[in-house]
Amino acid sequence: MKPLMNAILFQVVWFICLLAGSTWALVATLIYLILHDRYFMQTRKEWRLLFVFFALGLVIDGSLFQIGVFSTNAEELKGFNTPPVWLICLWVSVGTLFAHSLAFLRSRYLFSALLGAVGPTMSYFAGANLAGIRLAEPLMLSLFIVALIWSMVLLLGVWLCEKWALFPEEGE
Repeated sequence: MKPLMNAILFQVVWFICLLAGSTWALVATLIYLILHDRYFMQTRKEWRLLFVFFALGLVIDGSLFQIGVFSTNAEELKGFNTPPVWLICLWVSVGTLFAHSLAFLRSRYLFSALLGAVGPTMSYFAGANLAGIRLAEPLMLSLFIVALIWSMVLLLGVWLCEKWALFPEEGE
């Protein structure tokens, strides 16, 4: 039941981040992280994974904004070409999925890469339209870049969960 609740809460945060802007995204993410810490985390070591995803969001999406794969007209980003706060909140929130609703990916690296190439890419495509982010033309090239990156990101998340023993014990 917990993996399903983890996935549902993440989806709620996803919609808030995309539709309500950075302030509400920050509030929703903080509430989600408190709930996650209290009801989902089995070990405090999971905070390391969330920090890694925070850093990945800054570096990866920051780079994609810098090189023009992503762009926006948002006033908060004028002149900076950095990811908006709500997008970084999404990265941290994605980190909460690995040891819980994505635990089925344990030791399934090929499947993780394939899922990473498809799921997050479609999420970026849908989310960009909802949140006012533009993907560079040609669109297929931008989506290919996102797919390639996220296939590696999911692999990294699964590997870190295994390395840091964050996955639940078999049968839990």
